[in-house]
Amino acid sequence: MAQSKRYVDVNIFVYWLSNNPTFGEAAHKWINEIETSPSGEYVTSSLSLYETLVILAGLADKTLKDKVFTESVIKAIIGIKGLIIEPLKPEDFAIALDLMAEYRLDYEDSIHLAAAIRTGASEFISNDKHFNATPLKREF
Repeated sequence: MAQSKRYVDVNIFVYWLSNNPTFGEAAHKWINEIETSPSGEYVTSSLSLYETLVILAGLADKTLKDKVFTESVIKAIIGIKGLIIEPLKPEDFAIALDLMAEYRLDYEDSIHLAAAIRTGASEFISNDKHFNATPLKREF
């Protein structure tokens, strides 16, 4: 039987790495779930790494010129055992334009949705309720 894939949204990484007081515990549980799951069950896109960096830099009053900060964030995410980081493809950007209108998402969320669909994900791990309107089941 084919393994079901789950797409991990940016907010999971942000809440996990920032120890968010509201959502940090749930994010830590998801990271633990990913690390103990069969490889390939959880996927995210390379866009997630960049967005996580930008958001955390803003929260920590850092810049992306800070190599130590940038390296620590990247190493933490790429070090999550079991997580597949999928590169974006040109068609993701084009398909995202259609998804914006169809599901009333902003362009960034539409890119994530396009990547999730392309990789065969059936679920979206996120607390972003905008994804409720998409064909993927949302969990948090």
